[in-house]
Amino acid sequence: MEPNQDQSLFDTNMDHVTQDHLQSISKWTRFLSITGFVALGIILLILLIAGTQLTSVFSKAYSLDVAGLAGVIIIVVIICLVIAALWVYFLFKASNLLSSGLQNRDSAMLADGFRAMKTYFIFSFVFSILGILTTLSTMF
Repeated sequence: MEPNQDQSLFDTNMDHVTQDHLQSISKWTRFLSITGFVALGIILLILLIAGTQLTSVFSKAYSLDVAGLAGVIIIVVIICLVIAALWVYFLFKASNLLSSGLQNRDSAMLADGFRAMKTYFIFSFVFSILGILTTLSTMF
């Protein structure tokens, strides 16, 4: 027999310990997401203030003509910042949905929070694989 799909998660007698753990997860994910947004803001501020100095250091370090590549570098940095902001946004969204789902005892909202967290972990997995591939490519 298949289980009833309309049954709420809270009707299955979720104990207070589990709810406390989920509330703790919600608080920590909110803290980490706000810290991520602040870090992205600081990075953006540094890039806006010291962008020309960073491009000159980059051109000296890699002996490239960065003047011709400045537009491409700016576009790549903006794309990376947007992707990082989306990554942190899904963590923030998961935190809000988990907290609201627990407070309202709404299993649909709680499930949406876990879906947002799943998306966050998919981003994390892709970034990890890219980091591993980058490290392996520099080794050979």
